[in-house]
This record gives sequence, structure tokens and C-alpha cells, in this order.
Amino acid sequence: MSDSEFLRHSKEQLEALEVLRQEKYAVYKWRRMVAWPAAATLGPLLGYVDYWLLWLQSSNDDGAAGLSVAFLGGLYAWVTHPKRQYATAYKNEILPKLANLFGRFTYTPNGQIPVALMQPSKILPAHDKYDSEDHFVGKYKEVGIQFCEINLQERRRSKNRTYYVSIFKGLAILLDMSKKRFYGHTILDKDRGKISEWFASRSHGLKKANMVDPEFEKLFDAYTNDQVEARYLIDPLMIEKLKALYEEYNGEKMVAAFYESKMLILISSKHNHFEPADISIPATDPESVLTMKKEIGEVLSIIDQLDLYDPRKVEEARTRENVSIN
Repeated sequence: MSDSEFLRHSKEQLEALEVLRQEKYAVYKWRRMVAWPAAATLGPLLGYVDYWLLWLQSSNDDGAAGLSVAFLGGLYAWVTHPKRQYATAYKNEILPKLANLFGRFTYTPNGQIPVALMQPSKILPAHDKYDSEDHFVGKYKEVGIQFCEINLQERRRSKNRTYYVSIFKGLAILLDMSKKRFYGHTILDKDRGKISEWFASRSHGLKKANMVDPEFEKLFDAYTNDQVEARYLIDPLMIEKLKALYEEYNGEKMVAAFYESKMLILISSKHNHFEPADISIPATDPESVLTMKKEIGEVLSIIDQLDLYDPRKVEEARTRENVSIN
């Protein structure tokens, strides 16, 4: 279905969402107008009270959140609640329709990829808390796929409290080519920082891949236990696909793993994906819909390249290398 056809078929839903948008936008603007003087008046006053409370507690930095922080946080949540209501309604109506343009997909606002499927990849950071949103699951060109935004957090403790720190936030994509299976385990790393050091110490038998493409070496570090398969997998077209995906999602760091019959991609990003345009923009504006469609399409484009992976050709390449060595 073309973009124009999709917009035409979605006209009724978009017009209903526009009515909701106007209603929520009016409430949002009123709340924002009320909140500014409230914040300007009560914020400094509560900040002064916080100062004296901290002084009485001997300036204990591990104490509970101050009154001013709680007040401003609550005020912000109250003001922005209509925006979140509109975004949720929009996504529940439009995202399932967009996903089904590409294949047999279901969309769950708060679903998640099971940790048990990602753990064998060796790239999932250790964590204590796992949150997710915008979970898609289905099949595209006979390849199983799940993707969603995830937030992995680690528990930290101080003298008087326990709190959580985000150690990975971004997009997770899990592909499962059930009819094909990788011979080895290969990891790509675009961070070249502490994650690379982590791989070096915990790679469980994976060694630096001997890649022949100097352009690839500029973009990724690769680790594998099957040098032949790694060179076959990581061809220039695959690198371009991964690079495009990384750039499309405003990535900050990126790691990927080929293992068993799966490929897991983690793209660290502060950007909130699969979101409609701001509440000030009409729901009927086509750009918001088409932007989300493009985001989904970029994820699925990886499968187009993986579909070229043929284990038999890898075995043939391994045989040729063994013959040349002997």
C-alpha cells in the first residue's frame, strides 16, 4: 500500500484523533498557563523551606527529595498529562495499522522482548530492572522479529536509600531466522569505549575478527569464534544497512550479535521513537504518520540483507580457505 493510499484509508481515524487532539491541547494550554505563576511563586518558597530542612538534617545529601523537587515534578506531570493521553491514543490507533503494512504484526504499548531470548547474545548488559514500551512482534519475509524501546537499570545503594541508574536506554531489535542457523557467534561494536573493554574481558572465547574491509574497521570492532562466517556476514551492504539504522535512530552507541538463529541489535539513544508529532501539530498532518512508517521500515530493512545469508555458501568458503592453506 502506498503512502497516499494508507493516509486515505486512515482518514477516519486521523480525523477522530484530531478532535481528541484539539480537546487535549486546550486543556494542556490552560494547565500550562496556571502552572507558570504557581511555579514562580511556590517554587522559591519551597526551595527556602528545603534549605532549612537540609540544614537541620546536617546537610545530609542522602535524605528524601525536597519539597520543591516534589512540587515541581508533580506540577510538570499534571501539566503534561493531556499530551501523554493524546500520544497514547494516537499510537494505539495508528501504530498497529502501520506495522501491518509490512507483514503480520501485533503492537503492544508496554510489551517487551523476553530477556531469555537476548541473554545468549553476550551483549545484553547486566541489569536489575527492565522497562520497555512500543513492542512490535511478528514476521517479515518469513523472519521472526521483535523490536521495542527498552530501559535497563542497575540498582545502586547509598547510606539511606536504594535507587536505580539507567545503563542502557534505546532500541532493541531481535530477529530470528528459524530456518537458518549461524555456525558461530559474532559481535559488532560501534562504541569503541568501555563496552569494547567489557567484550575483551568477557567475550567467552570470541576473538577480534580479521576483516579485510578498511572502511568497516573505521565503523565497528568485530569479535567472533568463526572468522570465515564473520567475513561472510559483515559485507559492505550489511554495514550500510546497520549504519543507516544507527543514523535513522540518532544512535549514540550500537552493538549487534549474530548467534544461534538470531540477530540482536541494541542502539543506545535518548530520542523517544515511534511517537506522534507534538500536540500542537494537527493529527491529520501526514508527516507524523509517514515518519513513524519510515522508522518501522528502517528496522525491517535489515531482514532484506539477512535473507541473503546462506549457510551452505559459508561452508563452501570455509572449504576453499582450508584448501588454500593446505
